This record gives sequence, structure tokens and C-alpha cells, in this order.
Amino acid sequence: MSQAESAPFENRFNFMAADSGPHKHPYTCSFHWFRTPDGRLIGLDLVRSDDMERRALRVCALSPGSDMITLVLEGRSAEWAPFTTDAPPRLDLGKPVLGRGENWIAAAASAPGQSIGSVSFELHFNVQIPGKGTGECGLLLGHMTAMDYLRMEVSGWIEINGVRTDVSRAPGYASIHFGDFLPDYAGIATVPPHNDRSSGILVNVTDADDVKHGAALLGDKSLVYGYGSGQVPAFFMTAGNLEKGRVPLGQGRQLEISNIRGFDHFLLDRPTNTATADATFVAGASAETRVPLGQVILDFGGKDYAPLLRA
Repeated sequence: MSQAESAPFENRFNFMAADSGPHKHPYTCSFHWFRTPDGRLIGLDLVRSDDMERRALRVCALSPGSDMITLVLEGRSAEWAPFTTDAPPRLDLGKPVLGRGENWIAAAASAPGQSIGSVSFELHFNVQIPGKGTGECGLLLGHMTAMDYLRMEVSGWIEINGVRTDVSRAPGYASIHFGDFLPDYAGIATVPPHNDRSSGILVNVTDADDVKHGAALLGDKSLVYGYGSGQVPAFFMTAGNLEKGRVPLGQGRQLEISNIRGFDHFLLDRPTNTATADATFVAGASAETRVPLGQVILDFGGKDYAPLLRA
């Protein structure tokens, strides 16, 4: 084994996905959220699923006071242009395009009949807070692991339905999930505000189908862990059951979720719901500590998780 193959995958200080070289894994997706200068909230998910021989792109855009518009495109890998990692690809190839490399992503796709009928973008990142997560070490215990970038600057451009918007150093976050395959999951995050001292949270949820060893110990509970800032603990982990409007965080703490606005779809054969909501961090035996976190984004995949975001 060469030194490059035995060295850990160093993607903590730069956005880097496990898409190429000795650290490539069968499944990798990256989830991105940021705001454009006109106040729109943009969500992007780029999926390379070699384990299922598929590619997928999900795009969400939410303008203040408007309904979310979306694009969900999934297909066999052969129906997409080759996945690029060395440099941003050409986006005018006449078929869907995905690319992801060190500190950049790019894509182009069309989906006639959807509320986002066409999209293309090239975005570059400057990581502000080093990524948090177990990296490849997490794959010793689970089929998928994550690296979460709680704050980064996003620059470049995105074109939705023929309207191009330039972005310069917009605050955003990204989460990379990689490993053997996509298990059932749930994710919740606040989009970083301009004020670095604001309270925020990022929650990852998985269950027994992701666990390689000791799944029976988890039983029917979910593993919930994540990171916070401001008045939210820097790290938390617990095993518990999610309910509509409530996520356990351990030690008597929970996340309350309200005003959910989402849309149902399928991703890699799993029922999925992507949504925005209002969130409040609650702590104390009598819930005496309540910290409003403002708007959060949620992405729940799997038959047990997706229905929790439905009305």
C-alpha cells in the first residue's frame, strides 16, 4: 500500500469529496445551502451513486414570501456526462452534467415540467470553519460517514430558469456524505447568518441500517449527533426516537420544529422530503431555556423519516 493510500483523507480544511484517487468511495453526495444577494435561499445536492450506477441532482430555491421551487433529476450514470473532478466541466454538453473538486462544484440539467425547468451553476468555496466529522475513520463503524462544513464563503454564479445570479462570498454551509451506500437519514441545519456569534445547529441522524457492528444495541432508536454554536452545545450525541416537530438531542435537550414547508419526492428509491422550518433549541427539565434558531433546512430520507415532515 502506497503512502497516499494509507494516509487519512484530509478534507477538513478544504472542501473535498471522496470522488477520485485512492480515497474514492462508491457513494458520495454533497449538500449545500446559501443565500443569493436578492435573499433567495438556495439548496443543492450533487449525488454520485456508483453502487447503484446512478447520478442525481436536486435543487431548491426559496424566495421570501414565495413557495419553494425545485428540480429533482435522477438517472443511470450512462445518461449523464462523465463525472469530473479535476476542473469545472463544460456545461453545454447536451446531457446532464455533474462535477465536484477541491473547493468547487458545477452542474447543469434540465427537467421540463418541474418548477425549476433548467439550472446550471459553477460555485467556489472558501472554508471558514474547519470541517467537523470522523472522516474515513467513521467507515470502520458505519457504511456512511460525513464531513460537515459549518461555515464557508460561496462565490460564483447560478442560473435558474434562464435567470443568472452572481454570488460573491455569500455565507453558506456544506455537508459531504460518503461511503458504501446511502442509508436512511435525516439532516437539519441553520444557514450561517452574517453574524458569526449567532446561535446555530447542525444535526445528523441515522439508524441501524448504517451500523456495521452492534446494530442490535441501537434497536429501533436513531443515532442523533451534531454541532452547535452560540447557546447551543458545541457537540451533542444521543440515541432516541424522532417525532413530528421534535428531535431529541440528549441530556434533556431537544430541537422543536414548526412551520414546516416541504416537498415529497424520491431519491435513490427512498421516499424523501426536503423542507424549511422554524427551529427552537430547548433545554432544562422544565424547558426553561428556549433559544430561537430562526429558519432551518431539513432533508429526511427513508420510510420512517420522510413522513415526519408531512402535514
